[in-house]
Amino acid sequence: MSHAEEEGIVAFSGQDTVDTSPLLRTDAVEVASLQASEGPQGSSLSAGITWPCLVSAVIVCISPLQYGYHIAELNTPKNIIVSCDRDAAHWSSLPFCLPMDDAMYSVCTSIFAVGGLLGSLSAGWMAEKWGRRGALVYNSAPFVLGSLLMAFAVSPTMLATGRLVSGLGSGVSIVIAPLYLSEIAPVKYRGTLNLLNQLSIVIGILITLIVGMLANSGPYWRISVGGGLVLACMYLLLFTFAVESPRYLWSHNKCVEARIVLRALRCTPNVEDEVVGWSSAAASPAPTHQPQNQYAADGTGTTDEHALAQHGARASLGTAGTEGSTTKPGPIGGANVTIFNIFRFPQYRKAWVLVLILQFGQQLSGINTVFYYSSSVLEKMFSSQVSSILAMTIGILNVVATASGALIVDRFGRRPLLFSSMAAMAVSVTLLGVALARGYNMMAAISLYLVVASFAPGYGPIPFLLGTEFFDVRAAGAGGSWALAANWVGTFIVAVAFLPVEHLIGEWVFAIFVGALLLCGVVFYIYVPETKGRAIEEIAKKLA
Repeated sequence: MSHAEEEGIVAFSGQDTVDTSPLLRTDAVEVASLQASEGPQGSSLSAGITWPCLVSAVIVCISPLQYGYHIAELNTPKNIIVSCDRDAAHWSSLPFCLPMDDAMYSVCTSIFAVGGLLGSLSAGWMAEKWGRRGALVYNSAPFVLGSLLMAFAVSPTMLATGRLVSGLGSGVSIVIAPLYLSEIAPVKYRGTLNLLNQLSIVIGILITLIVGMLANSGPYWRISVGGGLVLACMYLLLFTFAVESPRYLWSHNKCVEARIVLRALRCTPNVEDEVVGWSSAAASPAPTHQPQNQYAADGTGTTDEHALAQHGARASLGTAGTEGSTTKPGPIGGANVTIFNIFRFPQYRKAWVLVLILQFGQQLSGINTVFYYSSSVLEKMFSSQVSSILAMTIGILNVVATASGALIVDRFGRRPLLFSSMAAMAVSVTLLGVALARGYNMMAAISLYLVVASFAPGYGPIPFLLGTEFFDVRAAGAGGSWALAANWVGTFIVAVAFLPVEHLIGEWVFAIFVGALLLCGVVFYIYVPETKGRAIEEIAKKLA
């Protein structure tokens, strides 16, 4: 390591650096020691999931965890929210309950998707303006505000407003979190790390089921709907330990900072094989305030590190914005890519269409209607209390199956996991429809578990993963926003259309879901490439 670069790292990680991750400060020292040691150093391309990488990923996953918590928070406590339990202890001056009809309660439930759609469409802009990590920090505001509005609601309108605001935060989180995970992950384990996003969502749903069951009396429903406040505060307390995405920093011409963060994440000084792929794919222009970065294959720094050291190098990776860089921030490769123009770029058009079909098709599989049916199916055979416990076991199965997908996605690949999941879902949904039509309650209950076990390891997380792998860093934010917007639209359409269609054709409605699974499966088989072990830029070029 050159003397100038050592000075740059010291200046970058010193006590006067604003909001720099403690992980980064620690690993900067370790990197300096590694560089000074004798013997060959491993390339970052062969690195595994290191502790700094895992800690940053787990902290950021608190955001999608909040989405999972909020999406299911009104399922269990409906009866005690709309009907006052006068026999329960009354420990608050707030209204005991919020009487409303089914139509208003449906509004309170579904308006969450409206907020999610708006949040998803704005997430790409936020991720580019404030960075991945910084945008999620600002995104804590709607989570905090939404939880407070619901916990202290004095009217159904106030409860619905809290759901809308929480939906905004949820829409942002499930766009940026998987994007961040893919950008900090080593190539060999990108699938495993990215599936932490889906695992966090299903853990959030499970937590809601548990809290809802424990707080299912009297005014305790306020604890259930306000519980998201704890998760939001937890993220605000821990976010400083996560680092900013090095790919985001590189795309904004912060090449020195990006290398430092990447070395910390990979625990190796040799990151040039990895960053050279970013350079060749993005054709990054020279920074405006210093000569274009030159970096030898052995990691020896030159002009930009020297300039950074001379100017004090007060670059902050931990801040919410992009301040502190020694270069003028700006997107690489020319014109900005936004949600309004991404489809005008020929190189992104195919990827854009595919992520829309992946996310919209996921909702056409009928997974949400399966959860809708779970309570009514179980209550036909068991008491209300036993049904609640069994519903919780479905949540546990969801977590276990998702975790199993995370363990095998980088071993077997995306396509095998996706297609096996969709095929198993087609069989399971068919069995569920037949069981409901014939009145086979036990078969219907078993089918519920089969559908969840089929969906969770493949068709649940893979669309989120592929959505972050199909776009290079220039279009990642806009592409992610469109993908999740399609998911929210699909959720809304299925929720609105399901009951009317069921009244018209009965259990044949499940045939529509099976048909959608088969049709999407054919499209994905033809057009979706295998992305296992390949650099994101390479994948984006193949789709261009």
